[in-house]
Amino acid sequence: MNKADLLNAFQAQLNLILAPKISFDQNFHIALSGGLDSVVLLHLFTRLRAFDKKYSLCAHHINHGLSDNAAHWQLFCENLCASLAVDFCCSPVILEKKNRTSLEALAREKRYACLTGNLLDNSYLITAHHQDDQLETVLLALKRGSGSTGLQGIQKMQKLQKGHLIRPLLNFSRQQLAAYAELFQLDWVEDESNQDQDFDRNFIRQTITPLLKERWPGMGKAVARSANICQEQQQLLDEIALADFNQLVEFSLNQQVLPIEDLAALSIGRRNNLLRFWFKKNQLDYPSAKQLQALWTDVALAIIDAQPLLQFKGYSVRRYRNYLYLVNDNKLAASIAQKIEWQGQDKIVLQGGLVELSFSIEEDAKAAGNLLNLDGNAKVEICFRCQLPANLACQPLGRKGSRSIKKLLHEYHVAPWLRDLVPFILLDGKLKMAVGLWSCQSEKTAGKPRYLNCQLKAIG
Repeated sequence: MNKADLLNAFQAQLNLILAPKISFDQNFHIALSGGLDSVVLLHLFTRLRAFDKKYSLCAHHINHGLSDNAAHWQLFCENLCASLAVDFCCSPVILEKKNRTSLEALAREKRYACLTGNLLDNSYLITAHHQDDQLETVLLALKRGSGSTGLQGIQKMQKLQKGHLIRPLLNFSRQQLAAYAELFQLDWVEDESNQDQDFDRNFIRQTITPLLKERWPGMGKAVARSANICQEQQQLLDEIALADFNQLVEFSLNQQVLPIEDLAALSIGRRNNLLRFWFKKNQLDYPSAKQLQALWTDVALAIIDAQPLLQFKGYSVRRYRNYLYLVNDNKLAASIAQKIEWQGQDKIVLQGGLVELSFSIEEDAKAAGNLLNLDGNAKVEICFRCQLPANLACQPLGRKGSRSIKKLLHEYHVAPWLRDLVPFILLDGKLKMAVGLWSCQSEKTAGKPRYLNCQLKAIG
């Protein structure tokens, strides 16, 4: 491929990925380290901007402060952007130095947090990952024993909490990027840490990849094809998991729970796929194969009277009455007792954000929801079990006789760890409702009734 063809190939790939997304109000943020890859990426975008100026372009440099050359790299990036008339910003990050392996992961985590922190919905973060990076990523996934999730490698596009992340150079090798830099006589900086083979990625880059490419020159392209196939397969697995989840999921006090009996009817592979999806849906890391096995055998299939749980990072999977719950242990540990008077708010958040209630006034008793018959200017309070008398009892609508609150929570199948989070409504000091569970029998009021519709929006 000659230089003219190389330039055309780069621009064609950029246009293919970006053309449908460019509009007058969109912003492109280039992640600029100062190395070869990101310098080429920035230069390519300035050429694209020369043909079409309807979007804004800026470069973002992260100064980790780990190298004696960090200030020099920052100055280089700043001067480069000035020469290309590109807006420049720099974010310093402070890293707590741990062992060498965790330092690499921590730097990546902090870097992406800075790069994505100020994005808007119409923003695109652009990084310079290329075909050789894809090869290294897949080899690292193989080393870890990953499945299709890991073997799909680096994706060309990802939806972020705000905006998108795009990697338009994944089809090009580092050799092609170097040829582009030579064509335009570009300068860049070298990070000396890239030579340190104590880092796994550097070891693969310096030692393994050259051997593979010497024996099989098309190795990079072949692995990229395999990664794309794994991405398609993972998308299919996610679609199947979503369908299974929507079919099986039930709700207990507005919490999503999975019935063990229905999970047991699935094949092992399909069940594990659904459980992984459940974790992903809750923004958690995928459980390992060993953890999935323990989740099923030690939690789901534990003896009937056990109270099993399997702990993850800040979360646990628990079983209650043949259902699996995914519990945020950090939030439960931080819960506090509160008692508050309702003063006409549409929404009240309690227990440090664990419990959210919504309120509305209804004239019709047939309206959906938990209805409380308001009597004139009665005082409405929200409290929790610990603030109720220990011997307090009530009679839910449609049931005969009164029962203690403790027995009712058990009869309504509330998981033990959620019982202290159930909000109760008091009317002039008298218990009238356990929100999301039952309303108490009460005397009819004189005059035209008004109803308070109280909905449990979140718990736990």
